[in-house]
Amino acid sequence: MGDIIQLLPDSVANQIAAGEVVQRPASVVKELMENSIDAGATKIQIVLKNVGKSQIQVIDNGKGMSPRDARMAFERHATSKIATAQDLFNIRTMGFRGEALASIASVAEVEVRTKRIEDELGTYLFIADSELKRQESIQCNNGTNLLVKNLFYTVPARRKFLKSDGTELRNITTEFLRVALTSPQVAFTLTNNGTELYNFPAAGLRQRLVNAFGKMINARLIPINCETSIVSITGFTCTPQHAKKSYGEQFFFVNNRFMKHSFFHKAVQEAYSGLIAPEMLPSYFLYFTVDPLTIDVNIHPTKTEIKFQDETAIFQIILASIKEALGKFNITPTIDFDTEGKVDIPLSEEYGATPKVPHITYNPDYNPFNYRSSISRNDSDFERPPASRPVISSELSRGEAVPAGWEKLFQGLAESKQDQQTEIPGMTEKQDERSTVTFLQLKGRYIITAMPAGLMFIDQKRAHERVLFEHYCTSLEQSRVQGQKSLFPETIEFSPEDYLLVKDLLEDLALLGFELAEEEEKRFVLHATPPDLSYAQGEAVLLDLIEHYKNTEHSIREKMKENLALSMAKAASLSYNTPLDTGEMSKLFEALWACKCSNYTAEGRPIVHILQNDEIHRWF
Repeated sequence: MGDIIQLLPDSVANQIAAGEVVQRPASVVKELMENSIDAGATKIQIVLKNVGKSQIQVIDNGKGMSPRDARMAFERHATSKIATAQDLFNIRTMGFRGEALASIASVAEVEVRTKRIEDELGTYLFIADSELKRQESIQCNNGTNLLVKNLFYTVPARRKFLKSDGTELRNITTEFLRVALTSPQVAFTLTNNGTELYNFPAAGLRQRLVNAFGKMINARLIPINCETSIVSITGFTCTPQHAKKSYGEQFFFVNNRFMKHSFFHKAVQEAYSGLIAPEMLPSYFLYFTVDPLTIDVNIHPTKTEIKFQDETAIFQIILASIKEALGKFNITPTIDFDTEGKVDIPLSEEYGATPKVPHITYNPDYNPFNYRSSISRNDSDFERPPASRPVISSELSRGEAVPAGWEKLFQGLAESKQDQQTEIPGMTEKQDERSTVTFLQLKGRYIITAMPAGLMFIDQKRAHERVLFEHYCTSLEQSRVQGQKSLFPETIEFSPEDYLLVKDLLEDLALLGFELAEEEEKRFVLHATPPDLSYAQGEAVLLDLIEHYKNTEHSIREKMKENLALSMAKAASLSYNTPLDTGEMSKLFEALWACKCSNYTAEGRPIVHILQNDEIHRWF
């Protein structure tokens, strides 16, 4: 039997390596931006077509490459930063793997135009499928212009697994922001199909954050500055009011490289303990400076997960520095344990003197219900007869004279209270007043009622979510919901990707009752909200709807109405710990059983559970 082990051709090896380095268009954008920063560029332009599937072009004004360097850059493990294995632990710049350009050229067509300042002519390269097709000297600007076309044309199977355009664009903008936030001194622009998404001028870190996340974030930034022998931490965290339910504004950087670190994220969460709800996420932009010898960046192919030598100590430093910043800017509540809950009573002029008890004059026979309005208006309050003065409640408690017939005052009070029930949005108005069904609310979460088979437990939030879901589905299918106008419209500023998403969803949001008008770039004015919501909830529900919609993958357009209805129902449904009276529980019960599917939510979670009589009997 002959030998069966053989070396793979370089083109195949590059395609295998591309599986780690080039996972999607966002990976190409990240690698090329980091190369431009390492080249000393002060201005970087990224131009996309079809969210990078057709074309990714990165133009910089860096130092450029010589003809030989331009050719060698596309060889595997070609790098200018590593000569020995020890150099791996001393790298402070961005990309260094030496496989990025070779991997990109193995799955796409690449054109390079590059020129150094001291050269008269630049260099042009055309590489496809890891083969150099053309090389010549040309006239071009200083710096590097790198064009990637037809990404994954050599591996069509991988192209089929790319997500929708919206999802791929969000991945690109995420990588773009991660790189742009490491170098605020560099100007960046990002364009897709001729639409400018970001335009960052060279500025300081605070201005870069404002340009990236909107003007509203400026007033919510809290500076962090902590110097220790282990690590130096700078950057910003945000006020608790800026916390959100979804990820997106949580950034860690170590030696100007973006990283993910769940352990350090817990430290930030712990610093905000008691200031935000457990499900909320604080926004932060923290930059760590450490000795490169104390970290290992090679534990993950994308270099986003980094191992630290002393993570426990850094955890405590993060916790302390954020708590100090929150306290310095009076974000955390202050408690004086010495005077909390005490009344400040000044001392008597004569120390130890017994204070005098004030004398109160009153008429115990006074009856306010027999008060005669014929008293002259000219009578002074100080000259009224004693019979016109009120009875002191302390005397009633001692069993003193109480006017007869006072019980009639409270007759019918209980009946009138039952009639004043708060309506729950989305619930049917039908209610049988003669019904003898009894409802009980448990822990502000479950509705309990008796039935022949046993006890029925209903999750009130999920039940209301199901009712609203079918209500909105019907509204979207039949006609447009008339929104509730506001006297004071609210202006909402969106990130570029959210702005594009809202523009695509304007017609569908209008069907739900949201009336949005575009005021200027990245801003909309909210003029009306669905009638089931109070206007105070309108902005929060809209933002929750967009976040839920963004996280919906696959064929979003095919299930547009269902996704919108589900997002709206989840955002507008009753929250737990909402007290309900008997009438409200009865209405929710009837509305639930009028639904097409009463036992499960639209996401398949159970709504109803029946505790059987037999199981109850076994307890005893």
